[in-house]
Amino acid sequence: MIFRLLNLLKGKYHLFKIYKRIKKFFYNIDQTTILLFGFQKSGNTWLRLLLYNYRNLLLNPDLNQTITYDVLNVIQNNHLDSGTTFLPRNGFPLFYRTHTSYTNTYDLFDKKIFIHRNPLDTLISSYYFWKYRDTPFLYEPENIRTRLDDIDFYVSYKIKSWIDFYNISIKHADFVLNYTEMKEDPEKSFRDLLCFLNWSIDEDILRKAVDISSFQKIKKMGKEKSQEYGNAPKDGSFKGEFTRSGEEAQFKNELKQETIDLVLDKFPLFNNLYPNLID
Repeated sequence: MIFRLLNLLKGKYHLFKIYKRIKKFFYNIDQTTILLFGFQKSGNTWLRLLLYNYRNLLLNPDLNQTITYDVLNVIQNNHLDSGTTFLPRNGFPLFYRTHTSYTNTYDLFDKKIFIHRNPLDTLISSYYFWKYRDTPFLYEPENIRTRLDDIDFYVSYKIKSWIDFYNISIKHADFVLNYTEMKEDPEKSFRDLLCFLNWSIDEDILRKAVDISSFQKIKKMGKEKSQEYGNAPKDGSFKGEFTRSGEEAQFKNELKQETIDLVLDKFPLFNNLYPNLID
């Protein structure tokens, strides 16, 4: 009990330090500050690649390949959870990302973007992301890790976290992106986001950015550049492939029907938000 309380106090102090550091950093900043947040494996990296491929093409319109994961993490290097305060390169926005649910640091940003993906596929992708580690499911309680190896148990165990993240995030977002809608019409979704950001829109470059940011081309880049780890640790502790397929309705072949039914029961908005995924 005392150990848990100490960890809670440490966490709150860490968040307080991040708030103070970023507030001080933003004080003399005269450009728009942007925050992207979403549950892990919701399409966050895909969206970052879309945005940064677009800005990169505005500077270098003759490029024909996506930027790599490593380059993305150099030019979009601010991570809210770490409280970093890097100034952006010329031609690029002041942009932060996080998988952490709402904290008061969110309120320091001018524009807050929330991306969500249906929880069944999100949690399947999350399962594989954490399973293929030297220590699988490292940040979960030790007494439950072996049970998490069962994908149905993992999804059933994590669905409350996903729902809580969604419910609080939707309240604090200035702009919401639905992964299902992005997959159906990425150009429209991306154009709507560029309008929200008040960025100039070049239709040819928009289409090119969408094309080079496709999952097939991102996966190809990962293989050719030996960056299949993507945004996972690149020290060898991650054994899988960060960008798997990005396809919708994977859950039909991965999960038991009772697990799917449990998620649908706990999140009744599923069919409204992600139509045509359930037969």
